[in-house]
Amino acid sequence: MSAASEQTARDALARDYAEALREYVSGAGEAALARAYELGRTAASSGVGLLEFAVIHHDALVDLPRRGTTPALGMATQFFAESLSPYEMTLRSYQANARLLGLSETLAQQNAEIDRAREQLRTILDATTAVIYLKDAEGRFLFVNRRFQEVFAVDRDQVLGRMDDEVLPSQVALALRSDDDRVLRAGVPHEVEEIVPAADGPRTYISLKFPLVDGSGLAYGLCCVATDITERKRAQEAQQRAQEAAERERVLREALEARDQFLQIASHELRTPLTSLELHLASFRRLAKTHPEAPVSDEKVQAKWDVISKQVDRLEALVMNLLDVVRITSGRIELARERIDLGELVSGVVARMKDSTDRARAHIAVHVAEPVVGSWDRSYLETVVVQLLTNAVKFGEEKPIAVGVAAKRDIAVLTVSDRGIGISEVDRERIFGRFERAVSVNHFGGFGTGLWIARQAVEAHGGSIRVAGLEGGGSVFTVELPFGAEGHAAVRDDR
Repeated sequence: MSAASEQTARDALARDYAEALREYVSGAGEAALARAYELGRTAASSGVGLLEFAVIHHDALVDLPRRGTTPALGMATQFFAESLSPYEMTLRSYQANARLLGLSETLAQQNAEIDRAREQLRTILDATTAVIYLKDAEGRFLFVNRRFQEVFAVDRDQVLGRMDDEVLPSQVALALRSDDDRVLRAGVPHEVEEIVPAADGPRTYISLKFPLVDGSGLAYGLCCVATDITERKRAQEAQQRAQEAAERERVLREALEARDQFLQIASHELRTPLTSLELHLASFRRLAKTHPEAPVSDEKVQAKWDVISKQVDRLEALVMNLLDVVRITSGRIELARERIDLGELVSGVVARMKDSTDRARAHIAVHVAEPVVGSWDRSYLETVVVQLLTNAVKFGEEKPIAVGVAAKRDIAVLTVSDRGIGISEVDRERIFGRFERAVSVNHFGGFGTGLWIARQAVEAHGGSIRVAGLEGGGSVFTVELPFGAEGHAAVRDDR
């Protein structure tokens, strides 16, 4: 074959090798690895030397797409090792022929060429910043690069032929051996994070470990390529800490904004009834000074007394809301469950509110179809009823209010209906939020916490609360409560 033909054949071999290497690194699998063996056999049979073949591998390695340094290098190493298998077979054949024919000089030349190729490969592996080592199937080190020696502070001669626990700290040796054995048993590559002690603190490595297989597919060893990702890991942890700090700051900022909003509303709402009380008290004083002898008509006294009483009711409701907000937001709601008849509880609340509802000219009708008994917290349940009735009185425009108590399957149902101004669909979910009030042309006052308090108390019992509009105007609030842990059901009269 002419020199030009030989060069053409070598160029074709180089192209085929580079293409097969790219396919294997890209995930082509065993087919591309088998192609490596065939290319090595072609190169060996056509007279391509190991050094020249190593140069072909190096050129192909340089042209690899940068898809991840550690996996690419590890797979390329395995690919190159597989392509050298035919050379090893050829070497054995040369050795046999040399013994038979006395071709010692030829054998020496081949050995020298192999040594040069191995030295070149060693130089390449020693130049990389990754930690690389090879082991046989029993776990003895066959090769370690310079970076391995630097990281573990050992000489190559101290490592080769020995097991992990003979040359490494016991904790590191146990971790490495465990991961290596897993790869050999599975027969597939595995990527794992490993921690290695160092003078400046623990170092984190991302280790790609893969089995080395012969032409028959049997694993005869293992290769590991480990890249130090400590700085990247530390940067990620610092970024995570910064994000968590930013989130805490955001939550705190929102909490402070909610606090300021609440204090602003509370200041305004508490000032309004106090101002009204001061004005009416001043009016009483003026009447007493200007007409010390003349009696004030009963109608005037009653009118002013009604105004003062309403403002007192309003102040009482605001203060109770403040107490409920503090109680709920101070921590987890703890329920003191007891056996409660829901109808009796509602009737008791309505009776206690009679003076204030009479002053508001509100009429409340309670309908209890049958006794409904469950295991609930009396204080919180009374709070729910008070908040719903107060809401109905405030927005009911002096129209009748209906309260219903019933049992439906395994839940108790409480409904509070009014025929007032109603609630828009947009507001029906929003009004259950803290400091949220329905949009209206009239200012009805309040902190915007009543329905939020009711919702917290209901959900603490495992129940739900919702609101819907009524045909012709008004709203109906529905509370559904499980009967409680003791499994109380609706109690019915024996009939």
